[in-house]
Amino acid sequence: MLSAAEHERLLSVLPTGWHPALSHGRIERVRSGMSAASVFRVGAAHFLKVAQGPAAHDLREEIDRTAWLGHQGVRVAPAVKVHAAGDLVAVLSEALAGSSADETDLPVEIVVPALARALSALHAIPVRDCPFDESVAVRLGRAGVLVESGLIDPGVFASRNRDVSPAALLERLRTRKPDEQVAVVHGDATLSNLIVGNDRSVAFIDCGHAGRADPYADIALVVEGLSERFGSAAVDGFMHAYGGNALNERKRDYFLDLYELF
Repeated sequence: MLSAAEHERLLSVLPTGWHPALSHGRIERVRSGMSAASVFRVGAAHFLKVAQGPAAHDLREEIDRTAWLGHQGVRVAPAVKVHAAGDLVAVLSEALAGSSADETDLPVEIVVPALARALSALHAIPVRDCPFDESVAVRLGRAGVLVESGLIDPGVFASRNRDVSPAALLERLRTRKPDEQVAVVHGDATLSNLIVGNDRSVAFIDCGHAGRADPYADIALVVEGLSERFGSAAVDGFMHAYGGNALNERKRDYFLDLYELF
């Protein structure tokens, strides 16, 4: 976790050409979220992400994948200004109208089918043109590096995994891989990353793990969030609106466990 001083330092090392774009609104640090980048609200209309060092790679990926999704017609936050030179990466993006699905005041009867339609449309994008791989094999490889580096905190695991070590969970995931379907996914589809507008539109933020993967990489997170916020009936409503198939509980559980090592 970066200190307040480090966040401020990152603002100070932005190129001077960025100063005019940042001078028209109050800059406030956003403290929520899991991003390794520093995130700031700039006035009412923009968000700024800045990363330096190892985190710069992840922010580059987010910029590229967000742009690719936008070119496919997916509603994402448009980038207004991008800097990617050396080990310093920054992006100034437009703020999206609406509220995250975990905070919206819209009723469940609107939120659930809106999310289902948006995920179904995303997963229907032709996968052959997607250049980003987020398959189980890729995610397990990434998880292995994090586990070996001691960067996974088992203290934040869900209750079902509370007594399981990161290494044991990783081994279980390696030996019980499900049959994979392939679609274009968001890759980090928590309700906080799904923005629901009053017009029932849905947009996606924090798209740094979008790519080719099993649809349950998204479905598992969405149904978990909907169940926690609205109750189990919302899960049935989501699955019905998504495509009519019953929830595959085995796949849901696998991808929720994989997300523990995310």
